[in-house]
Amino acid sequence: MNRNGLFVVVLAGLLLGGSLIAQNRPTPTRIGYIDAEKVVQAHKDFKKVQDVRAQAERELKPLRDQIQPLEAKLRAGNATAKEQQDYRVLAQSLQEAGRKWTDRSNAVLKPITEEIDQVIARVAQQQGFAIVLDKKVAASSGLVVYAADELEITDAVVRALPK
Repeated sequence: MNRNGLFVVVLAGLLLGGSLIAQNRPTPTRIGYIDAEKVVQAHKDFKKVQDVRAQAERELKPLRDQIQPLEAKLRAGNATAKEQQDYRVLAQSLQEAGRKWTDRSNAVLKPITEEIDQVIARVAQQQGFAIVLDKKVAASSGLVVYAADELEITDAVVRALPK
């Protein structure tokens, strides 16, 4: 047999052998779902997120309270030039403060969601799920209109979270 013929035989053997090995592994086909909000709230460090949100609310509420009457005057069309200027300054301050608190909240939430994602992956693999969807996102987007209760793994994920 020449070199090309040997190469073809070896290549065919590798391809067929690889596909036979791949066929022996069961492929998960189930699609599950979780209540992501419930899982995040069940995490041991969620209190940190609540604390940041409470701090944000304490800082942002006075700004919102100041801006509301000015906004009403602007909508009614009877705001003075000074009130319009005050509104712009307050609106910019509120926007900047809101961004700052969103960034802080996201920084605290990121390690929580990363850990939760790992737990979801582990539970999904153990239970034979190929895909896990967020229940609320799937329902509100119209992606899923029905899902059987036995496909929900929220409680299993909550139980698997570190204590």
